[in-house]
Amino acid sequence: MEKKSIHEGHRGRLMNTVFEIGLDNLSDIQVVEFMLFYIFPRSDVNPLAHRLIDKFGNLSNIIDANVNDLKTVDGIGDRAAKAIICLGRLFDKVSDYRAQRNVQLVDRNAIADYFEELMRFQSSERLYLVAVDHSCRVVNKYMVAKGSVKNVAINPTEIANFILSTKAAGIIIAHNHPSGRCKPSQADISATDKIVPLIENLGTAYLEHIIVGDDGVYAMKADEMIRVYDKDFI
Repeated sequence: MEKKSIHEGHRGRLMNTVFEIGLDNLSDIQVVEFMLFYIFPRSDVNPLAHRLIDKFGNLSNIIDANVNDLKTVDGIGDRAAKAIICLGRLFDKVSDYRAQRNVQLVDRNAIADYFEELMRFQSSERLYLVAVDHSCRVVNKYMVAKGSVKNVAINPTEIANFILSTKAAGIIIAHNHPSGRCKPSQADISATDKIVPLIENLGTAYLEHIIVGDDGVYAMKADEMIRVYDKDFI
């Protein structure tokens, strides 16, 4: 009972610290420990937080790790590993919402900046729909597929649900070419031809299809490079 009381007191103090001053003044160990409170509600998670930091270095690396790597840490089973990854995805979602509140895609630089940040350093190909309002402010985004655009299975119902739920004025299609040029392939053109009618049939404007590659950022509808990284590469 005494040991349990000590743990509960520690949890309470750490909770109050986070509530009153935030996470900025906590050590990496304390931040990870605070996250683990929600996965192990009755255990002393301090030793486990130390083991995770020793293995991965920081919170960002911990939540980006895969299930199998997390399970190599003593005390992390399958359920806990999945919970850590899910919490990481929740953090990402909150960050997305906060970032989107202030993003307006009103010019070439704003468009290039937004899609570079979203996709340039992804190691696999991803296809997104990005919904904007009448002021070209980003409302939300939806990942249509992860992997080759050539093999994308278009789900009209999911696309319609996304567009209707966001009440989008316009949609920008976007995908990346990891380790490749940003000019569209025939597969890119075919995927666009499948998606655009789904957008327009809902009374929503198809604004552009952006491709991010190693050489820059390309706008398919406008048929122009909107940002070039290395002119010698084109």
